[in-house]
Amino acid sequence: MYRMLQTAVVLLAVAGACGAQSQRDRWDAPRIVPLHLIVTIDGDMEKASNVTVELMDAVGSSSAMDRKLTDNDGVVIFQALSGLHRIRITGPYIEPYEGELEIVRNEASHVERIRVRHKEGERQPSESPRGGTVAAVRLNVPASARKAYDKGSEAMRQQRWHESRTLLETAIREYPQYDMAYLNLGVVQIQLNEVEAARQSFSKAIELNPEFAAAHRSLARILLAEHKNSEALQSLKRSLATEPDNPWALFNAAYLELQGHSFEDALADALKLHALPHEGMANTHMVSGYAAEALGRRDLAVKEFRLYLKEDPGGPNVRRVQEILSRLSEPKKQ
Repeated sequence: MYRMLQTAVVLLAVAGACGAQSQRDRWDAPRIVPLHLIVTIDGDMEKASNVTVELMDAVGSSSAMDRKLTDNDGVVIFQALSGLHRIRITGPYIEPYEGELEIVRNEASHVERIRVRHKEGERQPSESPRGGTVAAVRLNVPASARKAYDKGSEAMRQQRWHESRTLLETAIREYPQYDMAYLNLGVVQIQLNEVEAARQSFSKAIELNPEFAAAHRSLARILLAEHKNSEALQSLKRSLATEPDNPWALFNAAYLELQGHSFEDALADALKLHALPHEGMANTHMVSGYAAEALGRRDLAVKEFRLYLKEDPGGPNVRRVQEILSRLSEPKKQ
């Protein structure tokens, strides 16, 4: 059983880190790839819910089928061909956005975070996080700090990383309790390959606001890259305590729990993710399948592995899953 699980976590790690490609795919032909767009406003904290996202080809052509509204988490999912695309985002409370993204052929799925700006003087109907309260550290931000933060966020959106860092550092000098500025500063520092500085910025944001889920997730990304799984899992769990429906956090928590043989927890988190939109995250069914088998729940394991095949019929682990299903279909030994 443990050898099987070691194989499982290696397969999942490779699939998650590299993006999978079927050996039968032709390198010179476009592929259909799940495209996840995460739209946030003025940085990474406020989610742009119910805004219109239009997916276009490189020359700006689209159809009605290529326009969708973001959900309450600012997320929208398309089935897109690999290659260059233009994106247009509009809404009643945001400045219109246009930009480009590229999906390379060897990606199994593509995730893109897009930051837009509020229209002057307008806000979404509610800016309060889950639970209806605003972090105390954000109640007294002076105008000078807010101005520097807004300019820094705009520079981030345009990928002017050095300028953004200077402006966000100015916002922090003006208001040292500015947790959102520390979060965005950490994101910029990652882009500038200043990992240790980013770790300190995310940690400071958490110190100022212990329930800051986005900061916990950002710190978890660093810890995952460093293979500090136990610490990463702690950060993920703290993020989920505030935002329990975040798909990325649920998947990675479940994967780490499986790797640590915490099968009940792995299965519980994977099943929570099943109940959410998780297009492009079929590997969650492998996590729950392996966890269910380890717990002796063969029928559930079979169900989950079959769901993997249904959601990702051309995925990298199809042959492995077919072998597992063949084994699970054999009569139980007495």
